[in-house]
Amino acid sequence: MNASINELRSAEEIQARILDFIFQVIPAHRVSILLAGDDEDHFISSTHRSAASPNGDALPIDETVASKVLRGGVSDYQEQVICCPMTTFGTKVGVIYAEMAKSGFEWFTGKHVELLESIASATAIALEHVRYVAWLEGENRRLNELLYAEHGMIGDSERMKEVYRFINRVGPGERPVLILGPSGTGKELVAYAIHRNSPRSQKRFIPVNCGAFSESLLQSELFGYEKGAFTGAVAQQKGLFEEGDGCTIFLDEIGELPLTMQADLLRVIQEGEIKRLGGKAVIKVNVRIIAATNRNLREEVQKGRFRQDLFYRLNVLPLEMPTLAERREDIPQLAAHFIKKYRHIRCAPYAEVSGISPEAHQLLAAYGWPGNVRELENAIEWAISMGATAYILPEDLPKEIRPPSDSAVPGKGLYEREFAAFQKSLFERMLRETRGNRAEAARRLGWHQNSFRRRCSELSLE
Repeated sequence: MNASINELRSAEEIQARILDFIFQVIPAHRVSILLAGDDEDHFISSTHRSAASPNGDALPIDETVASKVLRGGVSDYQEQVICCPMTTFGTKVGVIYAEMAKSGFEWFTGKHVELLESIASATAIALEHVRYVAWLEGENRRLNELLYAEHGMIGDSERMKEVYRFINRVGPGERPVLILGPSGTGKELVAYAIHRNSPRSQKRFIPVNCGAFSESLLQSELFGYEKGAFTGAVAQQKGLFEEGDGCTIFLDEIGELPLTMQADLLRVIQEGEIKRLGGKAVIKVNVRIIAATNRNLREEVQKGRFRQDLFYRLNVLPLEMPTLAERREDIPQLAAHFIKKYRHIRCAPYAEVSGISPEAHQLLAAYGWPGNVRELENAIEWAISMGATAYILPEDLPKEIRPPSDSAVPGKGLYEREFAAFQKSLFERMLRETRGNRAEAARRLGWHQNSFRRRCSELSLE
């Protein structure tokens, strides 16, 4: 069974194969597989099979029992019902619910429970692996959509030209690359651009966030494991280093990598070798490592949280990504790109966004951008959603970017104050005419309701 389900590449195929197998080994009348969502406390899909109806029609189950087993992670066993959790490395994948015929004379036994628990463990590992592969393919599609040139990034500032030159120089090589910089500066885009400019460009680009997994799950994902290496490891599983032969592996947030795994990564870089979890055999691998972090790794080394030898191996080709504040001349170009990307989210009857007003541009240029390009993207998306005119205005921008209502846009102090007073007077008159109906007042003025309410609050029109 294990070998057959590990070959499958879709959750539907795995569940169908498992249901077939359960009916072969357990005297069940009907069986359901319920999969949990991202919050791991609710079911988002179900697959059913019964001896009388093999076509997958929905079957009645005790949802109280199923939910209790999902939350608690412990099987529930009755004479005519078994419900087993599907978990792997602490992740709640779902449950398997098996039921005897109500009129039958046969009962479930402890052996049946043990067998179904083993099946549930193997199913959880297979389904979680398929989910991860699907996410990986989605990430590659997303990055392909973002990249539309050799480097695929936006900006003509001198700092970005340095980044482009770096990509062109290091892309054709094989040495590890270390990308440094705060969150939101585009480290993953640079890593993918290096991959696209390398001899490995026809192979996969495999991003792994080292801070998003528990230590045990990260180790098994990267290095794989042997059968019996841990509870639920009922079959051998290759890791990403082994499956990614000839590929580029991007280790994001490398500063989060546990010390216990840093020696294993060093061996990959130096020797091109790994050992699966629970295994003794040395396996040769051929991957290029690109790592990224927003931490100061030199300080991490001094504090004993990062191996010095690994740091020097990774730091062969370092790149410091510029913050958005260090490349302000790129803001108009980036903003125009994000308008083109998100203009479709503006709903009728409001005008389609075609640009940004000079006043709003001044605010974008003056803001500090602690969240870098990602924060700018969010700000433009917000402004398109909340605005009502063809041009993004200062009042459409998020509050942290706009000055207080009584302060100035650079060089517009008197104008800003006079305009705010006029606007307040106009709003007051319109609210009087509509007897306080803000939705109608906004409609008459051609404003989006949310933008109108927000501006009223700023003008102290409560």
